[in-house]
Amino acid sequence: MLKISGKPLPPESWEILSALFLLLWRITSYPVSGLWHDWVALISLFWIFIAVAGRTKAAPAVSAAFMSALLVLYASGQLPFTLGVLGAAR
Repeated sequence: MLKISGKPLPPESWEILSALFLLLWRITSYPVSGLWHDWVALISLFWIFIAVAGRTKAAPAVSAAFMSALLVLYASGQLPFTLGVLGAAR
């Protein structure tokens, strides 16, 4: 196990490192201009936030806002396909 100054890293540090590696992988394999709507990059950033500030009073509000933004992002991409299949977008 990795230790710093004789003590093992806390679980939050492992979560942050995991999310950072995932985010770095996504940055190197996905166009940077499209990262703002890449779910993997966004979830990685949210994962880092939760690992750092998950027990604060702001965490529920930030979580609700983030999940709402993901819903809007999903709906904006999915709605044209749904309307096309239903024949409503002519």
